[in-house]
Amino acid sequence: MTKTLRWQLYVSFYTFCFGVPLLLVPNVIIPHFGFEPTQEPWIRLVGMFLLGLCYLSTTVYKKRIVALLLHSIIMRSGFAFVFFVLAVSGHPPFFYLTAAIVGLGVVGSSLAYLSERGVDEPAMLKQPLGEHA
Repeated sequence: MTKTLRWQLYVSFYTFCFGVPLLLVPNVIIPHFGFEPTQEPWIRLVGMFLLGLCYLSTTVYKKRIVALLLHSIIMRSGFAFVFFVLAVSGHPPFFYLTAAIVGLGVVGSSLAYLSERGVDEPAMLKQPLGEHA
């Protein structure tokens, strides 16, 4: 699942690019989402969670955790859907851009996953439980 795993780096990239400013300088980025500048801690928590997703995606790539790839695609599909719904419901156009960024990763990951499913799985996943070499 080499191609599908590589898409995790794309996820790591955009979650890092959104997470760092939301954690460190949130008032630079949140006006693009239509929110007023704030000193409330919730916005920094969002940055922290995005950096957590960045770390998780990077770990999935580095450790080749194939079992989490489909779950990652499903989760990110939900995120892209919510961003799109927010954009359609009248929030700033930046939500369309965010939906497109996340959606590109979902489409790319999904196509790679479907093309590699069953072809490139580690031998360990094909063995019965308890019989790992």
